[in-house]
Amino acid sequence: MGGTDHMPTAIGTSSPIPGLGPPGVHGICFSCDSIKDMDIAEEVATRLAAPAPAPAPATAPATVEATATATSTATAPATTTAAATWYSVGILATDQELALRCAEFCRRHGLHALFHPLDLDVCGTDPLDDRLLRLLGRRADELDSPWLNIDLAMWVREGETLLESLVPMPLVDEAVDWAVDRVKHAQDVIGRPLTIENAPYPLVVGDQDILTLMTRIAERADCLMTIDVGHLYGLRVQRGLPPVLPSDDDIAWDRVVEAHMSGTFVRRFEGGVRLVDDKHDWPVGDEVWDLADQLLPRAPQLRSVMAEAEGMNADELTESVRRFARRADHWWGAS
Repeated sequence: MGGTDHMPTAIGTSSPIPGLGPPGVHGICFSCDSIKDMDIAEEVATRLAAPAPAPAPATAPATVEATATATSTATAPATTTAAATWYSVGILATDQELALRCAEFCRRHGLHALFHPLDLDVCGTDPLDDRLLRLLGRRADELDSPWLNIDLAMWVREGETLLESLVPMPLVDEAVDWAVDRVKHAQDVIGRPLTIENAPYPLVVGDQDILTLMTRIAERADCLMTIDVGHLYGLRVQRGLPPVLPSDDDIAWDRVVEAHMSGTFVRRFEGGVRLVDDKHDWPVGDEVWDLADQLLPRAPQLRSVMAEAEGMNADELTESVRRFARRADHWWGAS
């Protein structure tokens, strides 16, 4: 893809987005810690490029028909459909060497990179640094990432990156104006679209719905959206709400290009208080799969669904990506 001449920085809701990202490409994304776990990424990418093993045949068929079925299953070729299409790269703006290494990794394995910067802060109080934004644009060019994904949270406080202690955006109307101005400015300087993601909510301030606020930000800033299904499930459960709300019908689904999913862990406290944490090293639970099945087919421009898996070993991550790939047809239903 190289450069940004083909890539508009403003994406209008009223018109389709046919050229966003590699033409015709959609599929499963996976991630590892780009600093510590590139050896796992290499192993997983190599395994995913090989045909998936065929299902085991029946051990004791009782009829001629069953015997024929078992024989057919045993001799059927393994599927050669690529299990993964994208690889998510989480790095800092100054990490050029790591960006180039991840770009080369993606080229060798036939993957497309998606850039998730770790120091882009569209909800915090520190002024946006144009020098850092220009560096992020260079990293995006090196990775050939069609957009940059960022959680709606405070990522930086007085110059310190808050990688392990993000402060999620308050669920209040005033947060929209603040985020819109910063997203617009970041897109203008970086030169590529941003896709805004619903952050995890270990604490909740405000009573607005996160997807409604994201839609308002995306439409006014003319940016894209990422739905983290696990984060959404956790937030709504913590607030005593059903996973799917009537207001979901009014979300700007045509701006949703990514979805993320991971395991969840419920902690219970006195007084009936529940806190739902996302666990990237856990398998995705049935409740998150169910929510994805209800929401993701609504997104006609969905390009990538990420199996978040930092902390998994190679065996666990390979199986996780293959499980996602087996389920993907339903999610691309609107595209």
